[in-house]
Amino acid sequence: MNPDPATALANLQRAYDALSHEAEALRAEAADTTRTLLQLLEDQRATLDDAAAIGAATAAIRASNSARFLRAMSTVRHRLRTTRMRWRAAAAARRARERVLTVPPAVQSALLGVNVTGYINAESGLGEATRCALRALERAEVPFALNNIKGPQRTADSTFSTFSETAPHPFNLIHLNADNMEWIARQRGPAYFADRYTIGYWFWELETFRADWLHAFERVDEVWVATEFTRACVAAHAPVPVLHMPLGIRPPEPGPYGRAHFGLPDAPFIFLYTFDVSSQMERKNPMAAIRAFRLAGFAHDEAALLLKYTNGHTDRASVRRLAEAASGLRVIFLEGALTRPEVNALMNVTDACLSLHRAEGYGMTIAEHMLLGRPAIATAYSGNMDFMTPEVSRLVAGPRITLTRDHGPYLRGAVWADPDPSEAARHMVDLVRTEGLAAHLGSRGRDHVSHVLDPARTAALMATRLRQIQSGHIRVGGVAPAPGTPNPAYT
Repeated sequence: MNPDPATALANLQRAYDALSHEAEALRAEAADTTRTLLQLLEDQRATLDDAAAIGAATAAIRASNSARFLRAMSTVRHRLRTTRMRWRAAAAARRARERVLTVPPAVQSALLGVNVTGYINAESGLGEATRCALRALERAEVPFALNNIKGPQRTADSTFSTFSETAPHPFNLIHLNADNMEWIARQRGPAYFADRYTIGYWFWELETFRADWLHAFERVDEVWVATEFTRACVAAHAPVPVLHMPLGIRPPEPGPYGRAHFGLPDAPFIFLYTFDVSSQMERKNPMAAIRAFRLAGFAHDEAALLLKYTNGHTDRASVRRLAEAASGLRVIFLEGALTRPEVNALMNVTDACLSLHRAEGYGMTIAEHMLLGRPAIATAYSGNMDFMTPEVSRLVAGPRITLTRDHGPYLRGAVWADPDPSEAARHMVDLVRTEGLAAHLGSRGRDHVSHVLDPARTAALMATRLRQIQSGHIRVGGVAPAPGTPNPAYT
C-alpha cells in the first residue's frame, strides 16, 4: 500500500532536518578540530622558538668567559687529582718495596680459625658474598667468629646471627672493599690486627685499580678476590699476595610464590633485569635493556621485560628516564626490597636473565639465575666471564669506552664496556622464538655454573690456603699464587 503523499513528505522533511543537524554537528566538530590543530601548530612553533632561544642562550653561556673558566677549572681539578693519585701510588710503591711479608709466630702456632668481619646480615651483594665465605668455612670445618657490621642496607637475613665482639682466632677475613679498609681499621683498633694475619676480600668492577686506594694494602697481609678479572686488576700493583678465591654459590631454593604474587602476567616470556640504583645506573645500564627490548620488536603477548630494582630514591630522575624510554613497550617496573625466598621465586618464575652491565665485579644474580636453569644474556666483559661462555650462555659484545665524567667511585678517564643493544636484541629474539633453545641453554648453564662455582671447591681452596699460610708459605715461586699458575694451594 503506497503511503499518503503528505506523510511521505513529512518523513522526508524529518530525515532532512536530522541530516542537517548532523551536518551542522560535523561542521562544528571539524571547526573545533581545525582550531585544535592550529593551536598545536602554534604551540609547536612556540616550542621551536623557545628551543632555538634556549640553544642560543646555551651557546652563549658556553662561549662566555664564565663557562670557559668553569671548564678550565674542571680540567685543572682533574689534573690535580690525577697528579695526587700518582703521588699516592708512588708513595705506596715505596712502602711496598720496604715491606717484609711474614706470618706472625702467633698465627703459625695457633689453632686454625677465622674472625669474619662484614655485613653478615645485610640483604645486599656484599652481605651475600660474606655469607658465601662463611658457608665455605663452615663446610671446611674451619671455626669462625662473626664480627658483624651495621650498614645502611636492610638487615633481615638471619642465616648467621650469633654475632660476637671478640676476635679469638689467628686469621681476620674482612669482607669489605679497599675503600673501607681505613674506616674498619679505625673502628676495630690496632688490637684487632696485632699478631694476626689479615685477609681483605675485595670486589672491584674496573680494569684498573684506583691509585688513591693503594694505601689499603697496608691494612692487609693478603687479598682474596672473587674473579680472575678482579685479580688481574688488583694484583697489578699489589705488595701482598692476591688470590682468586671464587665464591661458592648454592642453587637457590625457590620460595612458594608464583607470578601472581609479583603482579606479573601469566602468558609472555619474561626477561628479568635486576639492579640497584645506588650502584650507579650508568654502570648497571638498564637503559640498554630497554633499547634492546624495543629493537627486538616483540608482540605485546609475546614477551615482557621486568626491571626489578632497589633504592630508586637515590636517583629518581634516572628512574623517570627509564619509564619514559619504555613508553609503548611491555616493560614492567618492580621496585623495593624482597625477602630471600621472594628473590629466589622471582628468578624462578621468570624465563631468562638479562644483564647489559658495563662492568661487574662478580655477577652473583646472573650466576644464581643460571643455577635455576634459566638462560642468561649478559655483557661479554668483567667478572661474569668467570662462569659464562658462549656454549652455556649468550654474550653481548661492545667496545670499551672511556668515562668522560665521574660516576660515583668510577672516575673520569677509566674504561668500561658499552654492550651493543642490537646484538642483545638478536639473542632475546632467539630465546623467545627458537623452540627449545631457552631450556637447552638453561640446562647447560646450570651444569656449568654448578661445576665452576661449586661450594665444595671454594671450601677446599680456603682451607688449603689458610693452612699454607700457617706453615709460613705465603708466596709460591716468588709471586702471589693464583689459580692460573702452578700452585700447591690449588691442587
